[in-house]
Amino acid sequence: MFSRVASSAVLLVFVLPWTAITGAADYFAISSMARQVQSANWPSVQGTLIRSEVEAVRSNKSTTYGLKVAYTYSVDGQRYEGSRYRFAAWRSGDAGYAEELVVRYPLGTSIPVYYRPGQPSEAVLQAGLGSSELFLLMVLLPFNLVALWLGAMVGWAWKPEPPLLSTFFREDGSECVTLDEQWTAAWVFLAMGSSALACVVLGGLAGGFNAPLPVGVGAWGAVIACGVLAGLWSRARRKAGHYDLRLHTQTRSLSLPPFSGRKHRLDVRWRDVRSLRVEPQVRTPQGQVTRYHLTLERALSGGGVSQEAIASFIRQEQAEALARWLRTHLKVGEAAPGEQRSA
Repeated sequence: MFSRVASSAVLLVFVLPWTAITGAADYFAISSMARQVQSANWPSVQGTLIRSEVEAVRSNKSTTYGLKVAYTYSVDGQRYEGSRYRFAAWRSGDAGYAEELVVRYPLGTSIPVYYRPGQPSEAVLQAGLGSSELFLLMVLLPFNLVALWLGAMVGWAWKPEPPLLSTFFREDGSECVTLDEQWTAAWVFLAMGSSALACVVLGGLAGGFNAPLPVGVGAWGAVIACGVLAGLWSRARRKAGHYDLRLHTQTRSLSLPPFSGRKHRLDVRWRDVRSLRVEPQVRTPQGQVTRYHLTLERALSGGGVSQEAIASFIRQEQAEALARWLRTHLKVGEAAPGEQRSA
């Protein structure tokens, strides 16, 4: 119980700040998006552009460019001045993006200005939802996925502990243990996060931030499709036994799934297994062990030995249970103290 509380406390140190910052960014993006959607129903009047230029903002390492506008308009005889062309205005490292907007809004021209009913001082030049709002949400998607993953890890730490070991038999008669149960969610999150970043980069290079709404909708469709395909692919691999540790009694062999740099399955004869050991692998700065690796030592046909990582566990009891199950079937023991490698 103490280890679970300690693990949750360590996670919360990262979860709370990350979630707070991401939540604040989400609030800004969603509120801007909501106002932009509402502006589609706002009345409009003709206004005059009194300023339209490229604005460069320089920082220590880069310079970003955006559109800086000012316009005047009158509502019910009252004159107003506005400076917003959208609620969520993008800035880009490419000056061409801002220059295109300057061409679209030349100085001195008469343009429609959309103002908020009952509060005419709030106005925009572009009304209604566009790709820029959808791309802004896409920028935030990877950060939200990380926040969800961190929150899920905290939740998993407080869930009722699953059985230490759950085995089943496949049609070929092998007794199996499925490892890495969380891979499907990880693949979905990775696919959606990476495809979102790719769409943002490609959209920025192609001027998609200022493109019509269907461009943003199509980009989101691509991101969602990547997540769905990744989930289906991962589930198919699990169903096919890609993550299974297989114990073949008839052939007296052990089949290890891909793990820790091992890209393909590795079949090991029982008689070649010399020992199994559980090793602490990851420690926090405070010295707390957070993961345990189960490692197999096997004899090579040409002489010598090889160390093969089997799986990694958060709970030491789970790693020990799998080690005991394997030792019982393989008739091997634990590595002698002198053979234990330092973690």
